[in-house]
Amino acid sequence: MLMWNKVLEDLIVVKRSGQRVSFDASKIAVAIWNAFCVVYDNEEGKNVHSVFKEVLKYINDNYRDRKTISVEDIQDIIENKLNELGYEEVLLVFQEYRQERAVSRKNSNGKQQHKFVKVVERLEKESEKFNSCESPNEILNRFGKIVSSEYAKSYLLDNKFVRAIEEGKIFIHDLDSFLLGHLSKIHLKIDINEDDEYLDEFFNNIMNSSNEVRSEIGINELDSLLENFFLAFYRRNFLKELEKYFKFVGIYEFINFKKIQEVLYQIKDINVSLLDFECFFVNSKIKDIFDIVLSDVFTKTEEYIFDTVYRVLNVIKSNHLVCSIYSISVGNKDSVICSLIRENIIHYLNDNNYLDNIHVSFKAFSESSEDYLQKLAGLVISDKNISFSFPKKNKSDIEYFSDGLCIYDNINDNVGKSNGRMFASKTSINLGRLGLKCLNSKNFDGFYEELDQLLELAKNELLFMFENLGSRNKENYTILFHGNVLGDERLENGQKIRKILKSGVLGVGLIGLKECVLAYNQDSKEQYKFLFELLNHLNKKVKQFSMDTRLNFVVFESGSMTARKCFVELDKSIYGVHKGINEEKLYDLICNAKFLNGYDDLAKVQQFLPGGNLTVIKISKRANNKKVVDLIKELIQSGVSFVHLKVGEK
Repeated sequence: MLMWNKVLEDLIVVKRSGQRVSFDASKIAVAIWNAFCVVYDNEEGKNVHSVFKEVLKYINDNYRDRKTISVEDIQDIIENKLNELGYEEVLLVFQEYRQERAVSRKNSNGKQQHKFVKVVERLEKESEKFNSCESPNEILNRFGKIVSSEYAKSYLLDNKFVRAIEEGKIFIHDLDSFLLGHLSKIHLKIDINEDDEYLDEFFNNIMNSSNEVRSEIGINELDSLLENFFLAFYRRNFLKELEKYFKFVGIYEFINFKKIQEVLYQIKDINVSLLDFECFFVNSKIKDIFDIVLSDVFTKTEEYIFDTVYRVLNVIKSNHLVCSIYSISVGNKDSVICSLIRENIIHYLNDNNYLDNIHVSFKAFSESSEDYLQKLAGLVISDKNISFSFPKKNKSDIEYFSDGLCIYDNINDNVGKSNGRMFASKTSINLGRLGLKCLNSKNFDGFYEELDQLLELAKNELLFMFENLGSRNKENYTILFHGNVLGDERLENGQKIRKILKSGVLGVGLIGLKECVLAYNQDSKEQYKFLFELLNHLNKKVKQFSMDTRLNFVVFESGSMTARKCFVELDKSIYGVHKGINEEKLYDLICNAKFLNGYDDLAKVQQFLPGGNLTVIKISKRANNKKVVDLIKELIQSGVSFVHLKVGEK
């Protein structure tokens, strides 16, 4: 391709400061793309690649005998080509941008100050996009994210990371909250006091932790978490009602209540039988009292479970403006209490429309009852915000976030668990671009060398984020690191959180994995082979990062629509549109690759993505409960670990 011919490879760009750097064609594409983005809301209108090619052709034809080209000359050429090709509005935007930058440089004392002036300009442009329905807090939140991310790029991040972001090579997922010390995602380590009748501490922890977590809070196995709380409620009320009846009939002083209490506390569920108390039945009246109390208290507990589950979910639902998502997992423990909790969660989801900020992940096993699977299938067909995980026996406590990401293995203690652990930071690399670059050059020989350079860049950026976040004190947080993070009991007042943060995860995300493989070869068998060769290489490199740093680096596939759309549009600008590879509006997920055959292959891919991935299986609108149940059973048998089932998209 023209971009990598000898003329352009040898050309040196002279910056305004006098610094000399190698010619980088992608920067030209980014500059043109940014101008097009202001004019065209719809990406179909951004014919950036045509302008880009003309600019490169002009430079190639006119700078053959020159060794250097200035930044100003490049910008003049872009303006001329925009004018020649009839993009008048884009030209005006580009010219206005150049003038603003010139004024900013003149009035600024330094490079960073000049950079940060762009924040004010960006805020001004954002204010024109306000939705009339947005609240003042939502507007303030949007402004705050812009200021925070631009400040981080201007003053905190190394310039090589900033360039990589702006050129579409990497995507830092939590850049807009990095300055604030937010964690990315966390599975809260929650303990519920059995005597806390009103769950005050539980609500306090899940609500206030949303001020310290950027995108998602996981509440794991809510049914098991609340089980002992409801069991304590049952026991208290059983003894209270029994005492009331015995006093009413005048035999209280003849009853050994301590012994009754001992028997009651040996029972671990609320399906209590009369036979459990048979030794106290000295006459039929006492037996009748036990019978009445057992029935009344069971009903009262049933009602209390219903009210409490609805209250918990309503409280979480009301907190949607702070944290993006609360992901709740539901287990499969075989107890009456847990079954009732699960039933009421299902009822709640059926009673409410699609909940943006509450995502429920149901664990399904081969032992799950047909009736239970039927109810879950009903949620799928009703298009509720749910997913399924299918735990393996050796990893039954692994937990997933709403986008399929997960945390499990820990290099520092070799104990697999999810509770209390977090994604400290996530950065994705643009694999789609690497594939397109090799496709255009017809040469994959240098692919792994460039990939390793990109991985090294992502690793160093994640290490920077980790060290910055780890330098904060325990006192910077009011909820996290005060009993809700794994190992935080070892953290004393005044200590840095780094030693506890080490149990968390640094995620190296993949975007454009499917497109990269498609660019490699047209033969599906070769694509299949290359996919697992590539995933194996990625895992080896990232595992080596963990060994070298004693930090938990993991590979995951990013489901971020923002990042996937941004990358594909930039790459279209540079490489153009290639049918069957990058013509869509955003980079696709690997689960949709046609060279994968069946769910066994999906399960194999998930094994190579230890940090997780978003797997979406599309179902026909005509699907009924039976078909969905059969599909769930098939997925359980296949070894797939996590999946969204979406009806109406097939």
